Amino acid sequence: MLPLPLAIRHATLPNLHLRRLRLSDAGAFRAIVTRPEVGRMLLAFPADWTLEQAQALIAKTAPRDVPPFRLAIDAGNGELIGTVGYVQGKTDEIAYFLDPAHQGQGIMRACLAGFIELIFRHFAPESLRAEVYHDNLASMALLRRLGFGESGSYVGTCSAQRAEVERLHVFDLPRAVWHAAQ
Repeated sequence: MLPLPLAIRHATLPNLHLRRLRLSDAGAFRAIVTRPEVGRMLLAFPADWTLEQAQALIAKTAPRDVPPFRLAIDAGNGELIGTVGYVQGKTDEIAYFLDPAHQGQGIMRACLAGFIELIFRHFAPESLRAEVYHDNLASMALLRRLGFGESGSYVGTCSAQRAEVERLHVFDLPRAVWHAAQ
């Protein structure tokens, strides 16, 4: 069983934590991922994604202790401000988003650091991967600060909120690199 909620250290948000998604998060989840500046950086959420679709995704992934799953980022007041997710497959991948109102405060860096430690401790993948659109410079910088190295790029499937195929950059974080840096 995953140790949730998971407290996250943050200088200005002492109650920041990761927790399971709740059906009551569906409205905030939908509101964030349908914002063009967020949704265009994600693959799965079109601009017309509905509240019912958000509820269905949460109902499917919230109770899981095995991948795929997604956790809520909670600033301490019970409100969802973003998510982090993990998928096992041919590669073990993470995905994440944060409400733009909370960006630039170190929240995602703190949450991803805690989440990555949780994944390596409980699932022991050899490495983690994240794929980032070419124009998401902030996310690429964040991944590099966390120890991910860019391992390639490709032109691929477009976000549900982009019109064309676009270049994605692939970042990998070997477990040994993560543990050596901790």
